[in-house]
Amino acid sequence: MDGAPADASAVGVPASKRALRSQGRQTMRNLLDAAMEAIDERGYHGTRVKDVVDIANTSHGTFYLYFSNKEDLIRALTIEATSEASSLYAVSEAGSKLDIESWDNLRQWVADYSALWSRYAPLFRSWTDLASIDPVVGDQNRRMVAAHIHAMASRIASAGPTGDLDPEVAGMAVIAMLDRFHFMRDFMGEPTDEAALDTLTTMVHRALFPSSPG
Repeated sequence: MDGAPADASAVGVPASKRALRSQGRQTMRNLLDAAMEAIDERGYHGTRVKDVVDIANTSHGTFYLYFSNKEDLIRALTIEATSEASSLYAVSEAGSKLDIESWDNLRQWVADYSALWSRYAPLFRSWTDLASIDPVVGDQNRRMVAAHIHAMASRIASAGPTGDLDPEVAGMAVIAMLDRFHFMRDFMGEPTDEAALDTLTTMVHRALFPSSPG
């Protein structure tokens, strides 16, 4: 198992359940960041524990103090990403500080989504593959995406959509567009800059909130 100790599960799991000191938190942070760098360079299947520890400039022994194996590390990254994404769910709450019927507030939400995607891009690009080989990661990812869709659908519904527009379908379409747009810009080697985010925001705002002030 890529240099894992015989009883790796007994080593890595307890570390994830205890409070870490400052140095321990930094070591774990370094390993998580190194994992994203390795996945970005080699893809999930090509990434080994050795690649992660080499990038983090640490040892296999240190790695197994925090994680049982590569899969455990990826699960930790997924939990972190979904936790950070939770701030975007607030748009579904009545009276939320972020009313996306306003162009400016929608623009801020799109920027926050973009920052999240950019930070975890190596993970997001690999999630389709990860979901097929690790049901835990797949389930966590689906719950996060579903929460984003519900949040957007809730705001669309509260705006009183006209015609036969289905808020849930529209919410899914918005999230899908944002995700694939970022994937495509990344694939083409083009930054998702401020002008791109302005255009995305205007497209969504005009389509879903045409009677709202810009």
